[in-house]
Amino acid sequence: MEDPIRHRAYELWEAAGKPEGADQHFWFVAAAEMAGEAAKAIKPARKRSKPAVKKAA
Repeated sequence: MEDPIRHRAYELWEAAGKPEGADQHFWFVAAAEMAGEAAKAIKPARKRSKPAVKKAA
């Protein structure tokens, strides 16, 4: 996972004009992007239906 983050951080850094000392900023932005994409791929858990309650006779 580190290589895709590094690559994306470099792209962001280049697009911003290669500012000095902003490496951590672009690393965290890239990591957040990757986490967001991963979260979109996860399907939410199905809700369980409540078990039927038997009525006393």
